[in-house]
Amino acid sequence: MNTQSHPVVAVVSPKGGNGKTTVSVNLAVAMARREPTVLVDLDVHFGDVEYALRFHPLHRLDDAVKRLAENADADLSVLLAAHPTGVEALCAPANPVEADRLQAEDSFAVVDHLIEIGRPVVLDTAGGISDYTLESLDRATHVVLVSGTDVPSVQAGRKLLDTMTQLKMDVSRVHLAVNRSTTRVGLTVRDVESVLGLSAALEVAEHSSLAAAMNQGSPLTESSPQSPIAHAFFDFADQILGLDEPKSRRRLRIGGRV
Repeated sequence: MNTQSHPVVAVVSPKGGNGKTTVSVNLAVAMARREPTVLVDLDVHFGDVEYALRFHPLHRLDDAVKRLAENADADLSVLLAAHPTGVEALCAPANPVEADRLQAEDSFAVVDHLIEIGRPVVLDTAGGISDYTLESLDRATHVVLVSGTDVPSVQAGRKLLDTMTQLKMDVSRVHLAVNRSTTRVGLTVRDVESVLGLSAALEVAEHSSLAAAMNQGSPLTESSPQSPIAHAFFDFADQILGLDEPKSRRRLRIGGRV
C-alpha cells in the first residue's frame, strides 16, 4: 500500500460500462481545484481519458515506459498533458498493438515515479480484475469502486472485494460509487449496499448531462461547476484530500438536476 502523504486513488469497476472513466475524470478535475492532480489512464487497450478531456497528447504511457527504460532518473512530469483545470494526464497508448507491447511491471514503474512527484494521483483502470487492477489496488490510499444497479455489476463488485480480502488488502480504503442510481430498472441503492457491505459514498443519478459533457470533452466538474453534480464531486474530492473529514462517512448524493 502507498504511504505517500498525497492520496493515490484507484478507480475500479470489475464490469465494464459502469461509468468508471466518468467518475475518474470528474474526480480528478474536482481534486485539481485544490491542488494539481495527476491522472493516469491504465485502460491500456481502450482508454478514453484523452477524449473525455479533449487531449491530443504528444506523449503517452508507452512513451513514458521507453523514457524510463533509457534513463531511470528521467523527469516524467514533462510527458504529462496539461489541462486548464489543473489536471495533468498520462494517456493510454494510441492503439491496442502498442498496448500489447507493454508489461504491467514497466507501466507501474512509471506510476511509481509519478507518485513520487508529490501530487494527488488518480488511476483510471480497465474493467475486470487484471494485473493492472491489482497493481493499482496495491498502491492506492483510496479505492473508488464504481457499480451499477444491475445484478452482474454488483456481483462483480462483490468478487473484487472478496479478492481484496483474500489478498489481505485493506477494504476499509474502499469508497462505493453507485452509478445510474435513479434508474427504475434493477436493484435499489440500498440493495447494492447490502450485497457489497458498503455505504454508498457517491450516488450518481442517471442524467444525460453526464454523457453529453464527456462526449464534448468537458466533464461537468469543468463545464457546469455550479451544478449539484459538480458540487457532490467537489465534496467527495475534499474528503479524499483530507480537507473535509466527517465524523462518519457522509453520503454524497449526486442529484438529477443540472
